[in-house]
Amino acid sequence: PQCQNPEAFREPPTIAAAMGCRTSRLQNSIAANDVDTMIKVPAAGSKGRRASVMHTMAEQDVVVDSKAVEEVLLKQAADMENAISTPTIALIAHDNMKKMMRQFVLVHLEMLRDFQLTGTGTTCSMLREVGLEPIGSTASGPLGGDQQIGAMIVAGEVDAVFFFRDPFSAHAHIADIEALSRLVDCYQVYYGGNYRSASAVLSFMHGNLKKRQATGRGCSIMKPEGMEN
Repeated sequence: PQCQNPEAFREPPTIAAAMGCRTSRLQNSIAANDVDTMIKVPAAGSKGRRASVMHTMAEQDVVVDSKAVEEVLLKQAADMENAISTPTIALIAHDNMKKMMRQFVLVHLEMLRDFQLTGTGTTCSMLREVGLEPIGSTASGPLGGDQQIGAMIVAGEVDAVFFFRDPFSAHAHIADIEALSRLVDCYQVYYGGNYRSASAVLSFMHGNLKKRQATGRGCSIMKPEGMEN
């Protein structure tokens, strides 16, 4: 069903109404005078960022109607471009890919200095070894690091993920990897899954960052006609 009850939200559900979304069953089951005990997503409008459509929907406990998926994701892509100040990049590499990640970092060292960096524990240790200072690190992937980075995406704290996956090995935490990949798509963050794609994305992001710093404006994606610039 479409959203028809504005009282279900703490604020007028302008996004939900415009995008054809609906409240979750959990939220509808909570009486208006009950204490809200649900775990809340950190405010995405903090740290100088404007909340995107997906981050706002997460805060309001709204789910996407199947007919509105394309519209919501396009709006999310536009919002992510408009919200970025100094982007944060999360770096992850499986054991057999850590040497490649180190080479990637060394080759792109000067560009990476202009971004905020985070990632799983071992990768962040490598960043420090080469002179970069990550803003923080997570646990290793198999111990929940991928899920932690996923939570940072939901909170609006990560703008790109460079994940060098080992394509020749089985992974015990494949469910975590797939969950992270899904959130990357939901929140329309940049993603580089191998050396070449990560290099291209980083170069694109860096060029847009410099343009934004020089002009106060920047847009690195071609938006559909009618999409807010």
